[in-house]
Amino acid sequence: MKHRPFLSGICVLSLLATAAAQDDEAEFHQRQAKALNAFAKKAFDKGFPRIAKVVWMQVHKLYDIDNEEAWKALGYVKIGSSWNPDPKNPYPTQDTGSGAEGKPLQSQYEALKKQLALAHKQQAQKWAKADRTDKANHHWQMVLRWVDDDAEAQKALAHIEVGALSGTDLEKTLYERSKAMEKAIEEQSKVDYEVKQASGVPCGPLDRAQIPYVTVQSEHFTLHGDPDQLENLMTALQWSERALQVCKVAFPWQYSDSKWPTEWACVFAKEAYHQILKANQVPDLEWKLEHGASDVIGNTEVTNTDGVQTLYDACVRNVAQGYAGFGSTGFVEGIGHTFVGQMFANNRLFAIDRKRQEGTSASEEDREFQSPDFEVWKNLSLELAWKSTGGVPANMLAFCDASNFPNEERIKAWSFCDYMMRRDPELLRTMDQIAQELKQQRVKQPAEFEKRFAEKHPDVTLPQLDKEWEDFWTGASPVMKAILNNTPPVSAISKGVDKWLEAFNAARKEFDATPVKWSANLSTRCKEHAEYLKKNKDLRDPASLHTQSVDLGGSYNGSLFAQMSIVAAPANIGNAKKMFEQWAYVPGYRDALVNNTILTVGAYLEGDVLVMNVVSGIGAPSAANAGIRCFPKQNDQQDRYDAEVKVADLGPEAEKVLAKNGREGKKTIGFPLTLHAGGTGGVGIRGSLSCTVLGPKGEKIEGVLVYDEGRIRTTTAPGMVTFWPLDPLPKGKISFQWTWMGDGSQQVAKGSFFAK
Repeated sequence: MKHRPFLSGICVLSLLATAAAQDDEAEFHQRQAKALNAFAKKAFDKGFPRIAKVVWMQVHKLYDIDNEEAWKALGYVKIGSSWNPDPKNPYPTQDTGSGAEGKPLQSQYEALKKQLALAHKQQAQKWAKADRTDKANHHWQMVLRWVDDDAEAQKALAHIEVGALSGTDLEKTLYERSKAMEKAIEEQSKVDYEVKQASGVPCGPLDRAQIPYVTVQSEHFTLHGDPDQLENLMTALQWSERALQVCKVAFPWQYSDSKWPTEWACVFAKEAYHQILKANQVPDLEWKLEHGASDVIGNTEVTNTDGVQTLYDACVRNVAQGYAGFGSTGFVEGIGHTFVGQMFANNRLFAIDRKRQEGTSASEEDREFQSPDFEVWKNLSLELAWKSTGGVPANMLAFCDASNFPNEERIKAWSFCDYMMRRDPELLRTMDQIAQELKQQRVKQPAEFEKRFAEKHPDVTLPQLDKEWEDFWTGASPVMKAILNNTPPVSAISKGVDKWLEAFNAARKEFDATPVKWSANLSTRCKEHAEYLKKNKDLRDPASLHTQSVDLGGSYNGSLFAQMSIVAAPANIGNAKKMFEQWAYVPGYRDALVNNTILTVGAYLEGDVLVMNVVSGIGAPSAANAGIRCFPKQNDQQDRYDAEVKVADLGPEAEKVLAKNGREGKKTIGFPLTLHAGGTGGVGIRGSLSCTVLGPKGEKIEGVLVYDEGRIRTTTAPGMVTFWPLDPLPKGKISFQWTWMGDGSQQVAKGSFFAK
C-alpha cells in the first residue's frame, strides 16, 4: 500500500508521455512531408520532373495522403473529395535540367535522407519510452528506409544476418532466393548444350500452311523455324535448356526431365505467321490476326518472332510458362516477362498485343510502357508501387482479360510475379488455381478470390502481399535495396554531360538526324558501367568495353546493359567532333548518329569515361523523319570515306565474319554500308532485303549481309543491317542499292560515295 502513490505517479507519467507522442505524430508527418515537398520542388525547378514525381508520391504514400501541395504539383485537381488528373495541366516527363545544375541534387538528397531518418529515430525513442513498441518499431523501420546502417534501429528490430546486411526472416528468404536465381542464370549463361539439326520431324501447322522450315532438337526441346535461321534456332534451344535449369532452381516443384510435351515453331515474317493461322483455321482468327503474336495449334506453339532476340525471348518464355503451368492471363504473361527479364534484361515479345494508346501521339510515359528494356519497366513498377490510388491490386490480377490487357495490369502482373518468385512461388500457384476455379464457375469477385486464398493460406493475406510488393519495389529496407541493386536517378546526374549532349546532337545534325534529349532515369546503368570501366583501366578493346566480368566487380545485368552501350574511353570533349566522325566507320556507333527512332538517351561521365544508353529511349519519330535510312546517304556522291576499317577497332564479331567467308586472320575489312530500321524489335524486312555494291568500273563488290544478332555494339545495333565488303573497297566511286519489300511494294534506297 505504501508504494501506491509512487506507482500511480509512474502511470501518470507514462500516460502523459503517450499523449504527448500521439499529439506530436500528426505534426511529425507534416514536418516530414514539408521536407520532401521542398526537395521535390527544387528537383522539378532544376528540370528533373521524374525525380520530383517519385518524391511527391512518397509524400502521399508515407506521410500525408491529402497533402495538397504534392497533389497540385503532380498535376491533379480536387473534385469533391477526391483528387483527379487535371487534363489542362499534364505532368511533364522529360528531363530538361543540366548536369551542372542537377549534380548538387545528389548530395542534397543524401542530406535529406539523413534528416528524415533522424526525425524517425527521435519518434521511435519517444514511443519506446511510452511502452508503445508497435509505434516505435514502425519508426525504426522508417529509419532503415532512409538510411542503411543504423545500428540502433537494427538492434531494436532484432534483425538477423542477411548476407552482408541484417533484416527480417522474410527479407532473408527474399535475399537467398534472389541470389540463388541470379547465380543459376549467370552460371547457365556460360553452359553450352548440344543442339542438332533433325530431319524427318514433321510440323503439322507449318505443313498445312505450306511454309518451308528446318527443325532443330536438344535433349528436351524441338523447334521448327525459317531455313535461313538455322544457327539462331540452335542458339535459341541453348537458351531453352538454360532456362529449364533455372526453372528447377526457381520453382519448388519439379519437372520429370522427359521430352517437353509441346513443340515450338517460330517464323520471322508476320505474313507467314498469318498464313499459318489461316491455314489451320484457328479460333478467334480475326482477333488473333490483329492482336496476337503466339498461338497453340495442336501440339505446337507457333510464334511470330521479328528478330533473333525475340526468338530467344519466345523460347525462354515457353519454358517458364510451361514449367509454371499457370492458366490465368495475368499470371501466364507475368511469369513469362519475369524469366525473360531476369535472363535478358529485355522483353521483346508480347503474346498479347499492348493496348493501343488513344489520341494521335503517344506520351513519353506511353512509350516507356512499350519499351523492351527492363530498366524502364523497373522505373514504371517503382512509380506504380508508390501510387497512393488507382493501382492494380493483387486480387484483380487473376481476372486480367486477354482481350483488354492495359499497361498498368501488364506492369503489375510482371512485377508481382517477379516478387512472388522471390518470396514463395507456391502462393502464386494457389492464386492461379483459385482463378481457374472461379473462371469455371463464372465468378469474377475479388472478395471471393481473397476469401478462398485465406482459407488455403491463413498465415498471409492478399493485402499483406500487396504491401510487401510495394515495400520490395520501393526499396523499403537495406536488404530489399541490395536485391534490386538500383542506382537512384538522382545519383546518375554527372557534371559535364551537357557539353557531350550538345556535341552529340551537333554530330547527329551533320548526319541529318533529329536531336535527342537526355534523361537521368536512363543514365543509371551508364553510371554503373562507367564506374566499372574506370576501375578496370586495362579493359579498352571492343569486346571488353561491351561486357562486365563478375570477377572484376561487374554483374550479369551490367554485362547485358554493356553489350549495347556506347562507350568513349578516353573521352575528351575537345576532340568530340573528330571522335564522332570516326564513329562513321563503326556500324553500331554510327547507328547512334543516324537513327531517328532514338528520342532520349542516358549518359554519364566518370572522369575520362563516357557511357551512353541509346536503346532505352526509343520511340516512333515524327512523320517527316520516319522511315528506314541508309548510310552512306541516298543520292549523295560527295562524301568520302576510307576504303577499309581495322578489324581491331571492331572486335571479334568482325573477325568471325571474315573467318566464316574464307578470310580468317585479315587485319582489315571493307568500309561497311548500313541500313537503319530502328525500333526495338528485329529487322522485319530481312526476308526480302538485298544490297548490291558496285566498284568504280561497275564490278560487283563481294560482301555479306549481317543482321542485328551480335552482342557487341561496335558491329551491332537494334534494327540495323550491315553490308560488309569482305575486302577493302577499290578506290574511287562506289555505287550501292538496297531493296526490300515494304507497304506492299518494293522499296529502293540507292546512292554513291567515294572510297579513298
